[in-house]
Amino acid sequence: MAKTSFEPPWIVVDRSLEQIIVARWPGRLFRVAVVPPSSAAERAAMARAAQGLVSGAGYVRALAVDVLAELPPALLFGSQGRAIVEVIEVARSLTEERATLLASADHPAAGETYSAAWARWTGTVHAADERDRDHSATIGHHQPGRATSPIGAGFTVLHTAVTDSAQLRGRPGALRVNPDGEQLLDETWATAGSALLHAAMAFGAPELVTGAEAAVLTAAWRAVLSDERRGTT
Repeated sequence: MAKTSFEPPWIVVDRSLEQIIVARWPGRLFRVAVVPPSSAAERAAMARAAQGLVSGAGYVRALAVDVLAELPPALLFGSQGRAIVEVIEVARSLTEERATLLASADHPAAGETYSAAWARWTGTVHAADERDRDHSATIGHHQPGRATSPIGAGFTVLHTAVTDSAQLRGRPGALRVNPDGEQLLDETWATAGSALLHAAMAFGAPELVTGAEAAVLTAAWRAVLSDERRGTT
């Protein structure tokens, strides 16, 4: 795979799975090797491509790459990525009826439990002061060279999927845009989205929660979806 010119946009190659920004879902994932420049013009173009990259950037820019292998996209979401893909697929097909069911079944303690799991993770990966924050609405924590969450881009992709479903299948007012251009879900869809985030935490990062906490986090999932998705539950 190669560019046809020596001008931007460049081919962006991430150095690790944890730092990949998932711009859309579903998609395909490839392991590649950057092809080194072989001419003066290519070397000059590569030098231009490298301009402005901050120290510790998790990616490089390239003119050409060799595709070494196609990988399962679920790898983007950690060791339990297949379970996260299943939650994302539920979010992508979410309807008003199912959003209402999920919202009504979310456990009262799920937000606090989700926040506690985030605090445990940030305490080992990011600055210690992050442990004291309220993480009940957190979907990612961005620092150069660090993983964004215990399930990679999983929470971000999941939130986007819920937002898209609200726009496509929600009732009028399910999704609105505030004066700053920010998309906001109504209470039902926001709570349903949180219920799926809670389930994703339990399924994707079981090392961060106890069995009792996992039961709290998956309460809505089990109540609404357990009959049709026994493999995950």
